[in-house]
Amino acid sequence: MSEFEDFLFHEEPCEMKTTRKNTKDARTVQERLADLMVERAFPKPVRNAMSKGTSGHLVVVVPSTEWQEPIGEALGEMADGVHPVYPGTPKTIKDDRRAVKYHIEANHLVVGVAVTPGSLPALLRTVASMTVSVPSPDAALIRALIRGVCTGPIPRVLGTLNFAVLDFDEICSTVTAGANAGVVVANLARAISNKTGMARAGEVLPDMDQAVEFGAARLWAQDLKIDLADVAAQKISWADVDRGIILHGPPGTGKTTYARSLGEYLGIPVVIGSIAELFAGTTGYLDTVIRAQRELFERARSAAPCLLFLDELDQVPSLDATESKNRDYWAPVVADFLVALDGAVAERHGVIVVGATNRLHAISPAIRRNGRLERSVFLGPPGPDGALRILRHHLGAALHDVDLGEIAAICASRSMTGADIMDVARSARRRARRADRDLTPGDLKAVLVPELDLPPEVVRRIAVHESGHAILAALYMPENLVKVTIEPGGTKNSSGGHTQLFMPDSPLETAVELEHRVEMLLGGRAAEILTFDAPSSGAGGSASSDLALAVQTLATSYLTLGLSDDAPRWRCPPDEAMTYMLRDPVACRAVESRLAILAEKSLQTLAANRDALRRISESLIERRTMYRDEILSILDAKGTLPSKESRLRPQADHRNRVS
Repeated sequence: MSEFEDFLFHEEPCEMKTTRKNTKDARTVQERLADLMVERAFPKPVRNAMSKGTSGHLVVVVPSTEWQEPIGEALGEMADGVHPVYPGTPKTIKDDRRAVKYHIEANHLVVGVAVTPGSLPALLRTVASMTVSVPSPDAALIRALIRGVCTGPIPRVLGTLNFAVLDFDEICSTVTAGANAGVVVANLARAISNKTGMARAGEVLPDMDQAVEFGAARLWAQDLKIDLADVAAQKISWADVDRGIILHGPPGTGKTTYARSLGEYLGIPVVIGSIAELFAGTTGYLDTVIRAQRELFERARSAAPCLLFLDELDQVPSLDATESKNRDYWAPVVADFLVALDGAVAERHGVIVVGATNRLHAISPAIRRNGRLERSVFLGPPGPDGALRILRHHLGAALHDVDLGEIAAICASRSMTGADIMDVARSARRRARRADRDLTPGDLKAVLVPELDLPPEVVRRIAVHESGHAILAALYMPENLVKVTIEPGGTKNSSGGHTQLFMPDSPLETAVELEHRVEMLLGGRAAEILTFDAPSSGAGGSASSDLALAVQTLATSYLTLGLSDDAPRWRCPPDEAMTYMLRDPVACRAVESRLAILAEKSLQTLAANRDALRRISESLIERRTMYRDEILSILDAKGTLPSKESRLRPQADHRNRVS
């Protein structure tokens, strides 16, 4: 079978009027566009042979499914004996084959039009004399279309637009017969911008070269830009380019913003899709879901080079973890998705795939295997520098000459996401607007740190509680301690204060270090017991409370990290440790037994530093915030600060061992 790939024939766009039943003036925008696509892709000798019925049967490859019928109808108008066929469904395979067989035996010219030739009846693919590839529309073709139906000069900007991202109906809905060409081009540009997800009018996306808030994902983007430049310079091939990653992290960290910024940074369009929307936007039947999947990947292929952003990637189920009664439904969907992903990542030059999820552990292993999306990059809450950049981004020109470092530090200390920081800026603007004045740093501070409106005894308990955390942090991890405050906020929105620690992104902890972290979490409760003879409910409650985090840490140590005793084990991923523990009485008893031992140790350590506990809590009541050096100086004056070696030395406390 011979093949014509990407033919470009610059002939008069009105040439096909002699082969259509309608005159040129009677053709619709849809007919004109389809005619132009056929004229560009099919050499004149082939068109002549088709009109005479002597060309032989053809397979025609189009950019996406929306182009199938328009191209097929345009070819069908060339002669009475031309019969277009399109991909069917699994249920119609036999009927489609019989129809093709009938037209072949009737000496009709059969033209199969599809995105993937393999979706056409096998009989047609076997007897076809050639395959013709219809490329996506470009600026020259759209210029010819506009010249034929619109009025006025065509703006030069048309030549810079990537029309490949638009489907047939999207172009035809934007190009109106008799309209001004300038207006039409502006509408086309807007449609392309809306579809690719890049910056809209008046919007400024983060500059990837400066966007430290994206962390390791920013470094990957910079490497990718170098690779694309090397491809353009023909130093490397597309096979050498990193073809995709999985972004993972908590909600609100800016995964979609990252994808759009990446597209702008690389100078390529962004095709945004959501796995959940593939189901929400269809009837849910197997064939419609598979068709929606294919159309998404086909759209990316037609826009290449481009970035394909797949949000909620964890919604593609793992067949190994799917109940048998549902596996029969999901198996074809998952298989088709993996085939499409292979086509995008391994076979399609120019398509870079970025998946996104809030639950990396839930991603199907089949998606993460080598050759697909094996690389994962964490996108978490920003540090102080990143928080400051995000804050500046959402404030615009406001407060541009004001030092907002303290505000950004508070945001970072509370592990606030980009969405949280955006809400702070919005709330501060609202506060200033209602006061009928310009925004001030005080508005931001008021949103982040509202005035304490609590009884004195509650304030004192909060100060004692946070002092307990701070002392144990200073004793066990002084390099990580930043500050302690009784200002509202923290990672728990309803908390009365928080102790801020700077922890590495991927800490490698020993059993001693991990248990010191648990003791620090239990320090607030222990301080209340020492001072008030009983703890309050402030250490427990929500899933982000001190007790919950302590239990989760020990559960992970016991079930995942192999650090809890002399019998290493692995039962589940870290994110599932709590669920597994609650279902396993042996694991639950082991964790709670160790928790009780560490709670008693934290109580003993604070009892030995009772004077420091009093001094720090009194200072917090007066000043609300204390920083690392002040806390260390109080402990150092008592001579209670241990050396690093002694902090990391295993304790001979004969742990309870539970297998």
